[in-house]
Amino acid sequence: MKIIVDHREKRSKVIVSLEKLGADIEIATLKVGDYVVSDRVAFERKRIDDLFATLLERRELFSQLNDLAKSYKRPILIIEGDDPFFSLNGRMHPNAIQGILNAIAMMRIPALYTLNEAETAQVIIMIAEKEQGNRNKPFNQHGKRSSLSPCESKEYVVSSILGIGPTVARNLLMHFGSVESIMTAPREELMKVERVGSNTADRIRGLAGGRYDI
Repeated sequence: MKIIVDHREKRSKVIVSLEKLGADIEIATLKVGDYVVSDRVAFERKRIDDLFATLLERRELFSQLNDLAKSYKRPILIIEGDDPFFSLNGRMHPNAIQGILNAIAMMRIPALYTLNEAETAQVIIMIAEKEQGNRNKPFNQHGKRSSLSPCESKEYVVSSILGIGPTVARNLLMHFGSVESIMTAPREELMKVERVGSNTADRIRGLAGGRYDI
C-alpha cells in the first residue's frame, strides 16, 4: 500500500507502525491533510491536546477540516488519545466538547478514535487496502488550502521547512518579524528562539545559504 505522508508527521511513530504493516511511505509537503491513501481519501490526524489547541489557541481546526472536505470526497478525522471528555482535566466543559464534535459531524467528516499511534496506523492501512486493493493505480496528493491571510502565508512558508511545525514557525516570525529576517539570521540568533535547537538552526541556514546543486 502506498501512503503519502505530510513531512510534519515524519517523526511520528505512526510512520514506523505503517512501515511494519507493509506500507510504502512517501514523504511530501501536503497542503491539506496528514495522510493520503487515494485520490479521494485523506486523513487529518489530531492528538487530543492538539485538537483543542488547534481550535482554541490557533482557531484553525475548522478551516483545516473545510479544506480537507473540499479537496477529497472521503475526508476522515482521526482523534488520537484518551477519551476527550476525561482527558482535559476540566479545561473544557463537556457540553463544549460535545458541541465541537457535533460541529465536526455536521461537516460530514467522520471522526475515528484511536488510543495511540499503532492504532492510528492500523486504521489508515485498513482503509488504504480497501481503497487501493490489488490495483497499482497511481495517485497524487492534490489537496489545496483555502485562501490564506498574509500572516498565514508566512507561517505556511516557514513551517514547510523540514522539521519546523506551526508552533516553531510562529515563534520564529514573532521573534524576527519576517521570513526574510529568519532566512538571513545567524545561527546563534536563531537558537535564541524558543524550541529552536542547533539542528533546526542548521537546517534553516543550510536552506537559506546552501548552494543549489542539481
